Amino acid sequence: SFRPFGLSNMMMSSKGDKVTVAVIGGGVAGLSCAQRLGSSDKFLPTVFDTGRLRPGGRCASRLPNDSAKEKNEKYDHLSKTTVDHAAQILTVPQGDGFVEFEKQVQEWEERGVIKRYAEGTVCDIVNPFDRKTKMYDKQKIQLRPKKGNMYYGLDGMQSIPQSMKGNFELEQDVWVSPSNGAKLVNSEGKKQWEIKAKGQILGRFDELVIAHNGKCADRLMSSSPAKDLHRLLRVNFAPNVAKSGGNRMTLNSIYSLTFAVPAVDSALSKALPSNKFTCGFIKNHPNLKFISCNTRKYNNDESKDVEVWTVLSSAKFGKTHKGPQENLPEDLQETVKGLLYKSLEEALVLPRGSLRGQPETPAGSGKILESRVQLWGAAVPLNTWIPDDDIAQGFLHDGDYNVGACGDWLLDSSLAGAWESGRRLAQFLIDSEDPKTVGLEGGFQGAEGVAKAGIGAL
Repeated sequence: SFRPFGLSNMMMSSKGDKVTVAVIGGGVAGLSCAQRLGSSDKFLPTVFDTGRLRPGGRCASRLPNDSAKEKNEKYDHLSKTTVDHAAQILTVPQGDGFVEFEKQVQEWEERGVIKRYAEGTVCDIVNPFDRKTKMYDKQKIQLRPKKGNMYYGLDGMQSIPQSMKGNFELEQDVWVSPSNGAKLVNSEGKKQWEIKAKGQILGRFDELVIAHNGKCADRLMSSSPAKDLHRLLRVNFAPNVAKSGGNRMTLNSIYSLTFAVPAVDSALSKALPSNKFTCGFIKNHPNLKFISCNTRKYNNDESKDVEVWTVLSSAKFGKTHKGPQENLPEDLQETVKGLLYKSLEEALVLPRGSLRGQPETPAGSGKILESRVQLWGAAVPLNTWIPDDDIAQGFLHDGDYNVGACGDWLLDSSLAGAWESGRRLAQFLIDSEDPKTVGLEGGFQGAEGVAKAGIGAL
């Protein structure tokens, strides 16, 4: 719930022995940073998150019987199962830089926060190659199981951020104003960051951490004196980036379509049988990148008769059909749905029209029962900031103005990169008596893992 600070509490917290920290963004990076800071006896972190129901960023999930955002929004089938509509897979990157994250993943698995996908059920969807004709057979599909340990949240991907709460303050459903929400002020002889939302002061803090990206992060810091850090928060939106990495952070945009079909009669369920497939990467269609069956991951009574699927579009498709993220026009929604259904029929070699139809078709026809589409506007970073110095690998900090930044765009475009970036910034602050300026000089480099997978590095 929205729980603003009173001015008396605000002033008392800033006079204590501990350093107060405002973390803007309750995704994995922000929560990781706050969790690590909160484990130290030096800091009092507070996370401000825009999520209406819970934190998580791209790890947000819709849970059964979640309250609807709009009063007239009602789904008989989609509301009865757990739905992951953004992040789908957690992996541990190779290399020495993710040792701490590997330990965290082991702990999450032991605690029942995450679960491994059954072996062979995460696949690449391809058209088989005919050696005789030396061409791909567009009339058939092949499921190629992927190797390696891949995980999902036991109760949705939101299980991961939920498990990270505890030793810090969390202010939920708070939109820190991008125009004047973070302002550096002089308070009792020292510089502090004043945080505001809806014109109300939420608190003054000794340190500020920017743990989100996109236009809002850019605007939030645009009028601050921390110009060198703001320069790196400026953002482009594009489906791809130059191999050299470009001159700005670049994010893609992806559509997420969730829909329900009969569990037995649908052509989709027949093409992707439950004993062989839970989720996978679509490699044979330019409009699509990923498909996942939520009801196969999260068994409940609804999954006996209905299957709920999530499809993620390609970034090129997202760019071509982009609209206002917070309020997609209904005609655009229907256009996007129709094109994605058509693309899915083509990719899986389904009979034409086997998915498309009226939004609500009687059960037994095999067609769509319900659907919901949303635009993931600031989706995946296509490039990574590589600093010139060795200290700030994975984070930024401006010691002149007591502001830092963390996020996957600073290390690796993945959940692992986000978690590790937040942890590293926190550890830097914990280890430093007087945190200096680090990481602000360097250059962007193309994220190779995103180029391959399209929805994040795996």
